[in-house]
Amino acid sequence: MTAIGRSRRSGLDRVGGTRLTGLGAALLLVVIVGGANPPPATDRQILVLVWTGMVAVLVIGIVWPLVAIRRVGVSVVSPRDATVGEQVPLTVTISGRVGPCEVRALDPSSAWHRTTGSAAGTIGHLADRRGVFRLVRIEVRVTAPLGVLAAHRVIEAPLAQPVEIAPRPLAVDWQPAAAPLETGADHVALSALGGDLVRAVRPYAPGDPAHLVHWPSTARTGTLVVRELEPPAPVGQAVVVDLRDLGADKERAASYALGAARAVLAAGGELVLCTSEVAGPVTGRVRTPLEAGRRLARAVAAQPGTPPDGWPVVEIGR
Repeated sequence: MTAIGRSRRSGLDRVGGTRLTGLGAALLLVVIVGGANPPPATDRQILVLVWTGMVAVLVIGIVWPLVAIRRVGVSVVSPRDATVGEQVPLTVTISGRVGPCEVRALDPSSAWHRTTGSAAGTIGHLADRRGVFRLVRIEVRVTAPLGVLAAHRVIEAPLAQPVEIAPRPLAVDWQPAAAPLETGADHVALSALGGDLVRAVRPYAPGDPAHLVHWPSTARTGTLVVRELEPPAPVGQAVVVDLRDLGADKERAASYALGAARAVLAAGGELVLCTSEVAGPVTGRVRTPLEAGRRLARAVAAQPGTPPDGWPVVEIGR
């Protein structure tokens, strides 16, 4: 197996189709002109021999790439997650009875990469738009063996695991607000976070932190006692993302929504995202920036989910 390498060729950059190369066009012109107007002083046998050879080269150079391009098979593996503007590494495998060829990813077009046969390698592909993508278009080009004709073929390669491209997040500030977890998302272990208000004192138990010892009560009773603290008040935000009727501002709204979601999570707040997906409205707890990116990659322009009662709400979009 041969690795896929970067091609130095820069011409022939139209997508798809079959066309003569510069060499092929020149050869065809010579064949036509030479056949129509042979030089009078030239030995006819030599002329016929040369002209026949050029025709043979032209025919082989045209037919070979047309046959070879149909034998090429392509499979692609992509990471699951990406962000708009990133270069996504695609693992491309070329299979079949194939000789030298070149490949590139489309939408948008990447640079050409060459291989001398069946191969596996990595092609960088720009994630230029948000969404969930289940296939990648790969273009294959064959000019071998003579470089007379460039045969192109566009192959739609399905992905075993769809890639979810999140919007590029914008910088957003968030002011914490109380969130009633009992009416919204799942409960968290708030007691593990600790608080500032003393609720009561109790006898010391093995494993209690030393900083919780209440020394005045310990001195008065002669028994080691510790403070029981009120858990901190939970804070959070419900972010409603409505992408309907936004036109050119739709992707900016998605970027702002991801920035807001990250700001809430970075501040330790609880987050609920209300979006719409292909299957319908979705309202759900989000725990990590990665999960928020996936939710917004799947978001479509339709009626979003309803935020839970009592939660502070920020509406983004429509």
